[in-house]
Amino acid sequence: MTTSRRHTVADFLGYGRRYRIDYRFPAAPRQPERAARLPIAQGRVETLALTAGAELVLSDLEVVQPYASRSRGQAALLIVVVMEGRVRLGTLEAERWLTAGEAFTLRLDERQILSAHQPAGQRLRTLSLALDEAAMHQWCGEALPAQAPRAWSLPNALSLTLEQGYRCELTGQPRRLLFQGLALQLLARGLAPPVRDTPQATAPTASPGRRLEAVRRWLEEAPEEEHRLEALAARAAMSPSTLVRRFKAAYGCSPIDYLRRRRLARARELLLGGHSVQQAAHLSGYRHASNFITAFRRAYGVSPGSLASSRD
Repeated sequence: MTTSRRHTVADFLGYGRRYRIDYRFPAAPRQPERAARLPIAQGRVETLALTAGAELVLSDLEVVQPYASRSRGQAALLIVVVMEGRVRLGTLEAERWLTAGEAFTLRLDERQILSAHQPAGQRLRTLSLALDEAAMHQWCGEALPAQAPRAWSLPNALSLTLEQGYRCELTGQPRRLLFQGLALQLLARGLAPPVRDTPQATAPTASPGRRLEAVRRWLEEAPEEEHRLEALAARAAMSPSTLVRRFKAAYGCSPIDYLRRRRLARARELLLGGHSVQQAAHLSGYRHASNFITAFRRAYGVSPGSLASSRD
């Protein structure tokens, strides 16, 4: 892969102009000059032109600031694979979290726009395969029926093969040939008719304790998300009332109370780390700064503004 380097807001905006991607950086300062220099990630991004109209992008980044994107480009087929970390992907109709070993397949056009959200504080390794109409015809030999966007799990053998390819030391034409073969395997799986996509909910066969812990960990790791009790209950394979009762017995509070505490703790960390009140509110899951200020004062006895000022 290419050499590891720092990627700033300005770099991402350059990628956006090249690939027709709109980026958003919640933690960026309002001043354009300062925002352009803000480091977003550290790592490597490699683009491989496999054949005419077929492109593979390998990305290995330490994400230091959260960012979101909307792809406005066109592709007859796009397959995004998460090798490590997590990212929220989807279209206007629906979004979901993808973690290591999962992939997302869709067609990109003016009616179907891919949105993505990458949280900070993680190593995120992804692989993206994009083909235009000509490449699809060349690789598949026939027109393929339209498919709805779908998330799917990679077979273990394919995950291992992609991981080996990801870490290979080949360069030049041998590297391109290697990834052409891997791309064909990925294409075959990505176009296969869905049998039954793995649900995002925790498997009911897991013990209640493990299902509760999965919910708690979700709230712990992503408090900025818009969590609803019904969705949490579905993830735990329980009714909402059962989830509240068991969660309270295990952790001493309801899931929503746990989420509120986690959001405030995240906000406090952000304020002490140099973020503004508006940034801390947004990055910890509050839509309105006024609600955040009230909740923060109630929890800590001081306003978030005074805490932010105390670090100076």
